[in-house]
Amino acid sequence: RQPCRYHAVQMIKNKCPSAKLCYIIEPWFMGPGATGPGGADFGEFQKETEEKEGIQFLKAVSELPAVPEGKKRLALISGRTADNPRLLKECIDAGCTSIYLEKPGAPTVGELEVMRDQGKAAGVAVLMGYNKNVCKYVSKARDYAAANAGSHVTFVSNNAYENNKESLGECFERNREGMLKNMAIHEL
Repeated sequence: RQPCRYHAVQMIKNKCPSAKLCYIIEPWFMGPGATGPGGADFGEFQKETEEKEGIQFLKAVSELPAVPEGKKRLALISGRTADNPRLLKECIDAGCTSIYLEKPGAPTVGELEVMRDQGKAAGVAVLMGYNKNVCKYVSKARDYAAANAGSHVTFVSNNAYENNKESLGECFERNREGMLKNMAIHEL
């Protein structure tokens, strides 16, 4: 997922010197999305990152090893909105001491409140932020494609649903606060 890769590259390039990236959890591109659009690109990123940086790639939070004595673990959750309450709980159970949650955090305010309370009860700092930084890269990619004959830009959606009418209901349920509101929050 691009937000995940964006933050990973920031840490790999030491843009956040107080953090060390140790694990990337990617169930989609290491599972059903491996052979789809973007899968090969992710596979190359994974191989290069494992070899050059020693970062481990896992398919699930439950695969994380225990936090070493005296160390702290931060999780950055950049998942589907509907999955975030479960992912937050799994990260707390995995010993994370801080969790950065990307927008909108959960499908409802009530679920966000439960997540906040889970963090407080476990002594885990839960922070929420927004990832708007990818927007300029989209513009640059489109400008590059327009200026170079034969170029094209492909956007890959990582939604784990079939692109058909039967699956459309799940998409609207997952974005029940309103799809435009969900996407517009990137620009606030």
